Amino acid sequence: MRRHLVLLPLLPLLACDPLETPRDVTGNFAVTYEDNLRVYLNDELVAEVASGEDEDIEWDGQTFQVSTLCSEEGTECPGETYWHEVAVDQPWGPEYRLLNFVNLDQERGEPGQRLGGVLEDDGTWAMLAGLALSGNEHCVALGVGVVTGAFSADNTAIDDGVLTYGWSGGCQIGDLQVGASIRLESDFTATRTGDYDVSSVTPADPIDEDGAVVDPDEPDDSYAVDAGL
Repeated sequence: MRRHLVLLPLLPLLACDPLETPRDVTGNFAVTYEDNLRVYLNDELVAEVASGEDEDIEWDGQTFQVSTLCSEEGTECPGETYWHEVAVDQPWGPEYRLLNFVNLDQERGEPGQRLGGVLEDDGTWAMLAGLALSGNEHCVALGVGVVTGAFSADNTAIDDGVLTYGWSGGCQIGDLQVGASIRLESDFTATRTGDYDVSSVTPADPIDEDGAVVDPDEPDDSYAVDAGL
């Protein structure tokens, strides 16, 4: 039976310094995933595979396969299981750093689910992922998921996107106890397909980068444009 581990927000996230200038990045985007999966042990890249591929990893004198970290049915890359359509929302408007992604994919994940994060002045952003990674019942230690990327200068694309899942250790793979930190990464890009429109789903309430619900009518000034700049 396939199990899911909900990845909890354990990383220190982002500063909430004011934006220098307003930036409107709202819209609907189509997401394209690279067919790749990178595996790191203690921050050392030990394997990179595509869907259906596998690779032996040597650890502490023993061997395990990449697929045992991913799925009982073999290695699955994020393009098979993660959101392919998203709406980018700025719940407090383009004058604020707060950023939400809304899942518009009717086949993957929970339609209407949100991820919350923070937009930087250079168009880069990061958010904690309340997503689940299938087949990781081996890893009993709490993990964390982070999604990062960068908007293009005209806000019509997302470049350098990376999905990251990590565990601090405690993964039991067969008879092997992996005490090393484990990190899985996969790349993506996205292209703007139209104006912000979530009418195809029932969107969850707007959230901040920690997943707490926020009131769109009561913005937090610590996220706002600094009028003094």
